[in-house]
Amino acid sequence: MKIYVVGVNYKTTPVEIREKFSMGPDEYEKMLSGIKKSEGISECAILSTCNRTEIHVFSEASRLDVANIEKNFCLLKGLDLHRMKKYFYIYEGINAIRHIMKVAAGMDSMILGEDQILGQFRKAYEISMKYGTSRAILNTLSRLAVTSSKKIKTRGIEIKKASSVAGQVGQLLEALYKQELNGKKVLIIGSGEIGKAVREVLFETGCSNILMTKRSAADTDGRAQNDNIFMTVDYNDRYSYIHQSDVIIGATLSPHYTVTLDMLEETMKDKEKPYLFIDLAVPRDFDQAMEQLDNVKLYNIDQLKNANPSGADKEKPFDLEYINEQINCHIREFMRWYNKRNNFAKV
Repeated sequence: MKIYVVGVNYKTTPVEIREKFSMGPDEYEKMLSGIKKSEGISECAILSTCNRTEIHVFSEASRLDVANIEKNFCLLKGLDLHRMKKYFYIYEGINAIRHIMKVAAGMDSMILGEDQILGQFRKAYEISMKYGTSRAILNTLSRLAVTSSKKIKTRGIEIKKASSVAGQVGQLLEALYKQELNGKKVLIIGSGEIGKAVREVLFETGCSNILMTKRSAADTDGRAQNDNIFMTVDYNDRYSYIHQSDVIIGATLSPHYTVTLDMLEETMKDKEKPYLFIDLAVPRDFDQAMEQLDNVKLYNIDQLKNANPSGADKEKPFDLEYINEQINCHIREFMRWYNKRNNFAKV
């Protein structure tokens, strides 16, 4: 089976390295076409999330030099292969197929069973199909991975709200502020999928004073706005709202910092007031140097998992036997389809 996965993820690669591999919306066409041109590659797709960047490959070559994928990927991203090579992992054949299935189901995520990865997985393959780099083989594999994931998620398994990045943010704030959370003002920088998910969790936890930045009217999602609970503010005015807030959450897709140390120092009116910054973005939204300020506490996405003092996310009620059964079932279905297709092609 000539399926390969080459990538970096949270298990072996810190956020400061992962962000170098992260893909912006305008990079996919260049990256996919560049990888597809590598010798021996018939199809490819790229999955880029906060916790991983992976290249999924199908090759019809009798032997594929996987090292060339690492080399070309680093070249296209302007990275030094010798410095980055230690972070790559490689899966081949049935192990690659199983890995792809597990990723789509959230079973290889930092937060086990997270829901968001399925949408990201589907979008990654929609992009690869759009640019014509994912065709019959990877399209079929991705479709079965999505089907497997849906069956796992609709099993009725109780997933705790902490099984998402947004849920962990809510859990952390509840643990840190307890009954005082209702009186805290939260600024969410970023009105995309993650930002909106965080906003919903904060509503559930009783947070009653939330600001969310928007770059344009198109950034709003139709939710009725209550000035006492949720209000949108212009992204360009974010610094003027930071000093009014207690908690600032970064959730943009920006390739650059949205808050820097120098600008924060310049605009911060109260040097004694404590500020909590939670950076959910990769590449990161917040300049790590902000931690130099005595009144700033900063968590990045890697630190968030271990930041919850309550330790409430220790046990997950997952039916692992059923999950493995579903993954194995869909692996077998893919293998049957692939072998039948191969035999037909030889006739």
